[in-house]
Parts: sequence; structure tokens; C-alpha cells
Amino acid sequence: MTTHRPPNCGPAWFRGANRLLDGAAGLFQTAAELLLTVMLVINFANIVLRNTGQPSLLWVSPWTLVLMVWAVFLGFFVMYRRHLDIVLGLVVDRLGPFGRRMARVLTALAGLAFTLILLAETPQILTRQRGTMELIGLTRYWLSLPLLASAAMLTLHFLTDLIGVLAGWADDDAPGSEEAAQW
Repeated sequence: MTTHRPPNCGPAWFRGANRLLDGAAGLFQTAAELLLTVMLVINFANIVLRNTGQPSLLWVSPWTLVLMVWAVFLGFFVMYRRHLDIVLGLVVDRLGPFGRRMARVLTALAGLAFTLILLAETPQILTRQRGTMELIGLTRYWLSLPLLASAAMLTLHFLTDLIGVLAGWADDDAPGSEEAAQW
């Protein structure tokens, strides 16, 4: 039988860290939604202009690509924080409580390794991205900033989740597909 702990378990600093991460996920989600809205508006305006005989807005396509990259990168953190990532539920559900806990530990360790390597490479990533993007006027490194922000938040998420699981302060079960439908 799986014990389901309430989300307010653990010391005050742990609960505060989780509230902070949840708030950051809300901000990242709002930012991604705003970026998607801007993409919709500028593409709709471009379509209307073209269909009324006006010249096409040449900057819409490159800006749409930049905004899409930013929205996807910001969404990484939101999806992991809300446990909406792909899980091998068919396998993990058969592992029992200890196996599920160990799967979360391994996931957190793998996530930490990936995000810490990415963050360690940040200076190299930024120095290699030189030049200005045509029709946009932004330096190429601006494409990486949302990815690096997500990686930093994911590092904190995986670290907090790992501590919570090992200390017994975290839920044993991650939210299932019913939360995905709500989101």
C-alpha cells in the first residue's frame, strides 16, 4: 500500500522552496502562454494583410520561430514541475512503493546531471552564439536564455524532489494523467 503524504510535509524551508518553485512554474507558464498569444496575433495579422492585398510582414516568420523556441524552453520547467513529463507508468506502477521511490530518485539524479552539465556549459554556449539574427535584430544568445532559466529552475526542482523523496517529505506518487487533463 502506498502512503500518500500531503504536500505540506517537511520543514518550513522545504515547504517554502516548493511554494517558490510552484510560483515560478506559474510565471513560466504565463510567459509561455503570452508568447503563444503574440505568435497567434502577429500571424493572424500577417494573414489578414496578405489576403487584403497588402504586402506580407517579413519579420513575422522569424519572430514566430524565436517566440516558439522561447515558449518551448520555458515549458520544460513547467512540465517537469507539474509531473506532466512522460513516465513509463506501465513499468513504474509494477515496482511497488520502494521501486517507485527509487525511480524518482534515479530520475532526479539524471535530471540533476543533465541540468548541471548544461549550466556548467553556459559560458561556452553564450560565447559561441554570436551574430545578429536577420529581420529580428537580437543577438543569437537570446535564444538560449529561456533554456538556461528553465535549466536553473529544473536544477532546483530536481534537488528539492530528491531531498523530499529521500527524507520522506514528498508524495510517493506523482500526479497522474488526471492532472494533465486539468492543465
